Amino acid sequence: MNNVINLNIQRKIHKKQKKAILKNFTLEVKEQEKIAIIGESGVGKTSLLNILGLLDNNYEGNYEIFNLPVKNLSKDILANYRNQKIGFILQDSALINSLTIEDNIKLPLLYAKSKKIDMTSNFHQIVEKIGIESILKKKPLECSGGQRSRAVFARGIIMNPEVILADEPTASLDPTNKEHIIDLLFEMNKEFKSTIITVTHDLDIARRHDRIIKLERNE
Repeated sequence: MNNVINLNIQRKIHKKQKKAILKNFTLEVKEQEKIAIIGESGVGKTSLLNILGLLDNNYEGNYEIFNLPVKNLSKDILANYRNQKIGFILQDSALINSLTIEDNIKLPLLYAKSKKIDMTSNFHQIVEKIGIESILKKKPLECSGGQRSRAVFARGIIMNPEVILADEPTASLDPTNKEHIIDLLFEMNKEFKSTIITVTHDLDIARRHDRIIKLERNE
């Protein structure tokens, strides 16, 4: 299989700590591969996801996604990739409190221009699988933390993205819902050939991926 990601970072300066992270870090990810990223807090796990997701270009190095150098891509193409080709399940993916859970989940569809897929069927399949039908008409502040986490997950995969970036997707979930989320994530990998990159502290979840990458602290 071809590589969907080729990343070579000389270094990245952590915003808060003002320290260099991800020094001399390289990553190659093949199409449909499932990668788990582990490591202690502060080593750059979330920063890495932000770079991979085209949210952060403030680093020294080179990045190719879908065989295209990121630095050569226009803002419009980058925005299109973030909406249609990359699914984000990030810890700080805040839901919009003025919208219902259903409208929050369907938000990426408003920006979709050319991707043809039966979104209605996809939406109902996702919300049924992760068990959030009962909260669709509620606002985020009327829901529990676990319910909001599942809504963020649904929004991240509704476009059937080619690459899914998940930052601790099961951290606030009970064991049953944790299994639902991981099962659905891996179903996306199997059915739609989505490449999965998951940051997790849960070693049991990490071992269910094809490969584990441990980030180390730079001294």
